[in-house]
Amino acid sequence: MTMDAEEVVEERQIDPVTLQVIGGELDTIAQEMGHKLIRSAYSSIIRESEDIGSGILTAEGKQIAEGDFTPMQVGTLIASVEGMFETFEERGQDPDEVINEGDVFIHNHPHYGAAHSPDIAVITPVFYEGEHIAWTATNAHHLDIGAATPGLAVDLEDVYAEGTLFKATKIYEEGERVDEIWNLIEENVRTPRVVLGDLQAQISSCEVGKERFLGLIEEYGYERILQASDDLMQYGESLMRKEIEKVPDGTYHETGYLDDDGRNRDERLKVDVKLTVDGDDLTIDLSGSEDEVMTGYNIPFRGSAEPASYFIVRAILTDTYTHDEYIPQNSGTFAPINVEAREGSIFNPSMPRSAFARINQVDLLGDLILKAFSNAIPEKTAAGSGPHCYFISYSGVDENDEYWVYIEVNESAYGGRPDSDGLDAVDALVHNTQNRPVEDIELSHPLRIEHYRLREGSHGAGEHRGGHGHERMVKFLSDSTITIEGDGNKYGSWGYDGGKGAPSGELKHIKSDGEEIMLPSKVSGYKFESGDKFSIKSISGGGYGDPYDRPKQKVYEDYLDDFLTEEGAREDYGVVIEDGEVDEEATRRLRSS
Repeated sequence: MTMDAEEVVEERQIDPVTLQVIGGELDTIAQEMGHKLIRSAYSSIIRESEDIGSGILTAEGKQIAEGDFTPMQVGTLIASVEGMFETFEERGQDPDEVINEGDVFIHNHPHYGAAHSPDIAVITPVFYEGEHIAWTATNAHHLDIGAATPGLAVDLEDVYAEGTLFKATKIYEEGERVDEIWNLIEENVRTPRVVLGDLQAQISSCEVGKERFLGLIEEYGYERILQASDDLMQYGESLMRKEIEKVPDGTYHETGYLDDDGRNRDERLKVDVKLTVDGDDLTIDLSGSEDEVMTGYNIPFRGSAEPASYFIVRAILTDTYTHDEYIPQNSGTFAPINVEAREGSIFNPSMPRSAFARINQVDLLGDLILKAFSNAIPEKTAAGSGPHCYFISYSGVDENDEYWVYIEVNESAYGGRPDSDGLDAVDALVHNTQNRPVEDIELSHPLRIEHYRLREGSHGAGEHRGGHGHERMVKFLSDSTITIEGDGNKYGSWGYDGGKGAPSGELKHIKSDGEEIMLPSKVSGYKFESGDKFSIKSISGGGYGDPYDRPKQKVYEDYLDDFLTEEGAREDYGVVIEDGEVDEEATRRLRSS
């Protein structure tokens, strides 16, 4: 049964103003935790790209509040805490005896709730008057965890090839550093100074969250904060259910295909989404998707498939920009959404399958959920976004025989929307990592970025055109190795309501002698020599609506910005440009023909 905010407040006897104030303060704590981590981190994937999550959870593992960072990094904190409790149970441990004040846990096992193993969760219990009342937690993508290839890994035999795995492992016990674990990490990663520094930054972030949360309890009282947390989760669930009820009942089915599994190049992988709306309940069934693969190209169910599905649904139905009321982001928001995937499928792999490389699968999953919703509520969705990224690790050995590793996310773009064009060169859908400045890359690594720009002439044409992906050209100043966790070389984005799609992505190795080698979307441990170049072109967004309905002036502005050629303006939009100016009469004839 759905309750609105005032009904929730009345039942719990807490006034709505106080509820919203406490909710805002909880959100602020989670946000401050993330900023503390970003400011303290060593690696650029955290410091610049902000590939992190931060949040506060109840002692049982329900999320109370989250920071506004990478969506895939936050929702998985719930699953990581669940995975910790499963670990305690398997070990025959009583959580009340294992969890102590001053403990700090790390957890990254993909079969126990982690998003994938490079995303190490640091989870700290919060005690008040001797009672364990909450957790503060952060997730962060680490530069290296000792996998088969530096930084990232795709072609892996099993989960044990992913590197160093942790299940509910203490790195501080009752305030004392557990040196054996720190030493283990230091001896098993390629960039120990950076990895250990980033872990310490995560711990500091959790300590800030703990201090602020206890301060909130001192201000309002423990019972009131406990009550408010419960009320906010009920409120979040109520808001989501009300939005789901507005979607027409029915099942909406969409299918797409990934390039390959990183080993079997000719075998594409099916992603099947059945979205069923039944009153105020929503089910996303992925069971028709491909069987698990024998590489690292699988997806942890609880740690990635579920959070990706939650995020896409809430982004479409409870976008804060389109709502006036306060919208908390917590476990209650996810309660009406049921995600299903059969065990042994690509979205729910079984032990000991590896699930290291998973971002592009959840990108395509998110795009197909968006496409399914477009059949029911087109006014709230968009055309196809670039449903991929090129997640790339660069590495080598410096003059001191020490590893350097750099990880970057090469963005795609959003599709055209009902009232506006798609956004250019942004991480689409389920991840929200930021751009690293070219100057910082070149100062820190033996790489030169020869160009980094929007991909011209690539958008999906429409009344509201798709955003542009990007082009990057990297020159290697020393012998280097790369691993690419990518997709989208065999498909592009889709157009909606007469809009056109956009072409596929492209990767190219340009040798110093000029020879060009087209690369697949996934490579593991691929070698470049000093002087070689690497060309990257990501997918642009699809168009929304008939391109002939796009105002002539906007088409002309795209031409002036070099996003369109004269030929493209004529063929896609029916706009005739001669000698740098719009030929109004020729355009009228062409558009009316």
